[in-house]
Amino acid sequence: MPHHPCAPPIGDAGGCIMTASVLQVLDRKGHHVTTVREDMNVADVARLLSDRRIGGVPVLDAAGVLVGLVSERALVGALSRYGADFARLRAEDVMMRNVPTTSLDEDIVAVARRMTGRRARHVPVLENGAVVGLVSIGDLVKFRIEEARHAATSGRNYIIGNTDHAA
Repeated sequence: MPHHPCAPPIGDAGGCIMTASVLQVLDRKGHHVTTVREDMNVADVARLLSDRRIGGVPVLDAAGVLVGLVSERALVGALSRYGADFARLRAEDVMMRNVPTTSLDEDIVAVARRMTGRRARHVPVLENGAVVGLVSIGDLVKFRIEEARHAATSGRNYIIGNTDHAA
């Protein structure tokens, strides 16, 4: 495992938080990202989210530019507001606009802070203006847990002198 510098602690917990980039998260979870067009019917978007077991999807315009994000939360809210007319809606009618985004090299602690502040569970990853990934708060938490487990195992192996499994 490469050495990671410390990031400032979150809140008043103190201590050191090991940093990692969005690229490292995507390398572990996969770079595939599902997107939809802004004119896609919301029932089809809901079916896509369900079939792929994902909680959000970036919305692109006809030129492939990010214009929003449709989340499960947005779909439930639209269903509640529009009732029977829900099936007539398009992605652009329910999507979150001005979506927070991130880059491949951004530190995941900074991304998590922004997601928490904006109450965004999903953040598109952009490279040169193109959507190249999507990270969820769950992806970031899972990555941090795996990193902590790896660090604990490496530390334990170092202390007991077991170098067979050291990083």
